[in-house]
Amino acid sequence: MGAKTYKFPHALGREEAMKRAAPMAENLARKYMMTSTTNETGFLMSGKGTKATVLVTDTSVEITMELPFLIEKIAGNQIEAELNYKVPKALA
Repeated sequence: MGAKTYKFPHALGREEAMKRAAPMAENLARKYMMTSTTNETGFLMSGKGTKATVLVTDTSVEITMELPFLIEKIAGNQIEAELNYKVPKALA
């Protein structure tokens, strides 16, 4: 299992970025059968050996995904493409 981090810069401030990222994180968690919890720094998502940490700062949203080897090989590119599309759109 490898961890991969994606960083998306923004100029929204932390509070606004949290508001915009929340529905996107919830949607992704539901789609990939994960549970999502909110904490003071962002979101934690987990399910079936998969974990994701979403760190929201004043200037960026950082998503660190830990996928089991099989899921990474089967759906890794799809997940990456979805993040690269949905996160910037949510922060626009």
